[in-house]
Amino acid sequence: MFEFMLAEQQKKEITKIISCNDKTSKYGLALTEEEVDQLMVRKKNVLSESQRVEFGEGILSDIINAFCDSDYINQDNYMDTLSQLQEIFYLYKNESQDELTDSELIDFMRKQFDDICFGDLDYLKETCLERFTRAVRAGYQCQMQHRLRDEYTLRDVENEYEKWSEETRWQYEVYRQKLEDMY
Repeated sequence: MFEFMLAEQQKKEITKIISCNDKTSKYGLALTEEEVDQLMVRKKNVLSESQRVEFGEGILSDIINAFCDSDYINQDNYMDTLSQLQEIFYLYKNESQDELTDSELIDFMRKQFDDICFGDLDYLKETCLERFTRAVRAGYQCQMQHRLRDEYTLRDVENEYEKWSEETRWQYEVYRQKLEDMY
């Protein structure tokens, strides 16, 4: 009976992931059933490696919806990127000691992926998320702030993540001024 329930749950998850193609196709991204099966196998392995158990729906459709419009993802790297993002998610869900909700972690991953890492998954994994989860373990708190169209962003409550961040930020005005000074 339990195996039947797991099989039904997996079918629902696969259907949900494939239905994401409706949204992602406008960005030139789509997964085949074979690719979804590969991602599901990878998820099973990652959950086992990270000693996590997942009840209910998986996280992959949330990752797809959060990352599908990134300029750093194209059809050629789509499945591999999703596989790595899924792995990174579970790793840092553990590293944050489950202090972050799934949405908070995914939103932070997406913001860093685009704004700081410029699509570099190794930098996301080994630098940005490592520092962020270290801050979370040290007491940094975050809270979801609702924006238009059911999108969310992290907002600090007591401490500023900037205290923990060692990342340099792109400052457009400084860059523009330096360019003007050159000419």
